Amino acid sequence: MKRSASIRPWARAATILALAAAFGAPLAAQDSPPLSLVDAVRRAGTTAPAAQAATGRRAEIVGRARSDAQWANPTFELRRENMASNLTYDDFATVTLPFDLLGRRLAMRSALGASRDQAHADSTLTVREAQFAAARTWWEVWAAQSLAAIAEDQAELYRRVASIDSTRAAEGEIAEATAFRMQLEAQRAQHQTSLAIASAAHARAALATLVGESDPARARVEDAAPELDALPNLDVALAGADRDRPDLAVARSAERAADRRRAAEVRGTLADVALTAGYKGTGGFGTSVIGLSFAPPLLNANGGARERSTGEWLVATAARRTAELRTSTEVYAALEAARALDAGTSGFDAAFVARAEVVASAAEAAYRDGAASLVELLDAFRAAADARAAFVRGTLDRALARLELRHAIGATAVEVP
Repeated sequence: MKRSASIRPWARAATILALAAAFGAPLAAQDSPPLSLVDAVRRAGTTAPAAQAATGRRAEIVGRARSDAQWANPTFELRRENMASNLTYDDFATVTLPFDLLGRRLAMRSALGASRDQAHADSTLTVREAQFAAARTWWEVWAAQSLAAIAEDQAELYRRVASIDSTRAAEGEIAEATAFRMQLEAQRAQHQTSLAIASAAHARAALATLVGESDPARARVEDAAPELDALPNLDVALAGADRDRPDLAVARSAERAADRRRAAEVRGTLADVALTAGYKGTGGFGTSVIGLSFAPPLLNANGGARERSTGEWLVATAARRTAELRTSTEVYAALEAARALDAGTSGFDAAFVARAEVVASAAEAAYRDGAASLVELLDAFRAAADARAAFVRGTLDRALARLELRHAIGATAVEVP
């Protein structure tokens, strides 16, 4: 019985290059270093569009609050009367200063401080959400690339055995139908490899958008998966969430700002009082001018603004209560899910994958020697591939569960140095 020659190195390289060319992967991008999880998270929070959006949101919130809390400007007036008559001119030079007697603007400036806290927390939240999205997508790219590598290895195994069977069928050692069946399986494996490569390309495109990279091919990630964090206990997780979650800080700051705006509108029952002082010249004589003007709250006592601000405060209070409830429930759920996935995927480890590879190699040797059937060989190949894929998917599930837990407790997606 003839033995197959070992696969030449150039044959595998040619296959990979052909698949890459088929899906438009630029070869120059392969020279770029792979993207680590830490680098992806850092870029999502610094150079990606989310960083600009966070800055814009902070300026928007603070600017709106500053507009409401600004002091009124004084009014200067220069006026001459009796211009088109035989009378002597009357000249006026006055300044009018508005006074907030009830302290509405002082209350609005107090709300400005709470709005600054809200803007800072909102900016942090925007960046954090972008970083978590980048981290999730990085793990999805890692899984897609790993599954594509598994599919390539499987296709290579099927091609090798199909080549052997073609030779054996030509020499009359096995039936032509058996050799054709193996060729069919090799074609199917090639198709699955193409699908896996396409899936990885789409995942890299999504990651490239999140990290601000215009070329998806440069979003190729590292082959080695980062080490997963140990799970915290429940009390530590709850305390961290109450202290560090940016969405909770946004809700609390928004409630404080709404409460102070409500107090400001209560003080706005009486509008600003305007004090006017200046000079008047009449018939060659100079005199002083002084005046006081205000709008009495007879028809409008600022009732609409008071009602609106009270409603905004009620909405903000409800949002804060919802955020506090969501914080605790998400911590409970995320921690329970992470523990369950750790327990459920504990069997998919490196030893399990190595054992599956040994079984596949033994089945291939037995098939060559005629001691195993084609069905047994295919089952062994599929089992080995399934074991490797289960390890990848189990690692992905555990990593995503930890990301959800870190998100729930208000931590960053990863510890970025």
